[in-house]
Amino acid sequence: MYALVDGNNFYVSCERVFRPSLQGRPVIVLSNNDGCAIARSNEAKALGIAMGAPRFQVQRELPEAGVLALSANFTLYGDMSNRMMSIAAGLGPEQEIYSILSSRFGPRRQPRCPPRQRPGRRAPGDGAG
Repeated sequence: MYALVDGNNFYVSCERVFRPSLQGRPVIVLSNNDGCAIARSNEAKALGIAMGAPRFQVQRELPEAGVLALSANFTLYGDMSNRMMSIAAGLGPEQEIYSILSSRFGPRRQPRCPPRQRPGRRAPGDGAG
């Protein structure tokens, strides 16, 4: 059996931990240089804001929606990811972290078999000879 741990709207969720006033508001987190949306709250998704939407387009098309655009804080997101992954590590024997917001768990891996010998060669220490 395998399990997946994934942070929902992760960057926005990280911002909401320290700014509870953002709950229920449409929020987007912007890329480097505040160019486009790299994370969206469910409220922002409901307004039709697409992943990668340019900031100017969101501001132009939805001025009355009250969309809050935040600059990315990658240091915060990395710290929150480390916390989440350390808590999640107790969920299973094998954790594979494959992004800042996702990891998967599965059964403990079996040790690899020793490499096969070429025909006609004896393995060291087999007692023959």
